[in-house]
Amino acid sequence: MWRKLLGKLKKAPGIKKHLKQARKGSVEAMFAVGKAYLRGEKEVAPHAGHAVWWMERAARAGHQQACVHASRLAWDGFVSDEMGLGQPLREASRVEDALMFARLGHQRGDPEASLFLVWLLDATKMKADTERLEALRAAAEKGLPLALVGLADIEARSGASAERVMDLLSIPLEKNLGIAHHMVSTWYGQGELLPQDEKKARHHLEIAASAGYVPAMALLGECLMVENHRQSDGEAHDEHKERLRRLTRGESLLRKAAASNGRAACVLGDYWSSIAESPDLQQAIQWYEKAVSLGFVGAFFMSGRLVLEGRSTHMTQQEAWRRIKQAAEAGHAGAIAFLSKR
Repeated sequence: MWRKLLGKLKKAPGIKKHLKQARKGSVEAMFAVGKAYLRGEKEVAPHAGHAVWWMERAARAGHQQACVHASRLAWDGFVSDEMGLGQPLREASRVEDALMFARLGHQRGDPEASLFLVWLLDATKMKADTERLEALRAAAEKGLPLALVGLADIEARSGASAERVMDLLSIPLEKNLGIAHHMVSTWYGQGELLPQDEKKARHHLEIAASAGYVPAMALLGECLMVENHRQSDGEAHDEHKERLRRLTRGESLLRKAAASNGRAACVLGDYWSSIAESPDLQQAIQWYEKAVSLGFVGAFFMSGRLVLEGRSTHMTQQEAWRRIKQAAEAGHAGAIAFLSKR
């Protein structure tokens, strides 16, 4: 075992000095070793278990930045491995350790730890509104774009002025953070907080989608599909080409978003089942099933209805009714109306 470890170290001269110092109690060296094994730096192979070992030691010894790394590794379920000779072990998320290290980093003034603490409190659905807001403000004060977006959202919901909210969003918008532009697009589109302005709403939606923000990609893709799926009377050749280009772009955006966005997948199902000039039920079912796998309620209704209306046999009628009922129980208006006519 020791020969194997020494063999690794001979190939990684950059880490030897730090390891020696870390074993003598140097907190900075502990963090350096942990970071090297976390990222595969200093000519060592990445090893999450060994990174846990050193990050947790550094965090407990007072290192500020080590706390957030220890917290993330705990949340991901990686187990501390002093030697790091085998494959990293990964078990259930160590929630208490993750919260403990995030709180420690937050107390020491690390904005990344503060922001991750907010995420953990949301992910674990903890009723800790005061702690969440305090951590969010701490991260926002240090200028973290995502923290500024979160604080802007909270203040907007609490009745803050448009000037105050947009001031908070100035840095995220300047950095083209997708979620920030999507929020502004929504406000312009709905006339909430900001005066209704369709052009400005679309402008910010385009930026958010270009930044890869999935909800924005899904919404822009849906808009492009709705706006361009039908040929207008007297459409010229160039207009026809441009419409098809926008339609293709809309489908491409939806396909990319559908990897994780159920609504995007369901919109593609709707398009191929009833909107496309040449419907393709096989494609429609494929997208509806993808949306169902992502838990999108509308897809439960639409896929079930296809079967009950005799357009598909990809599931039994019993399963189709079950899906319709699931959608109705979740509050889907179409499913509730469908069941009322049964």
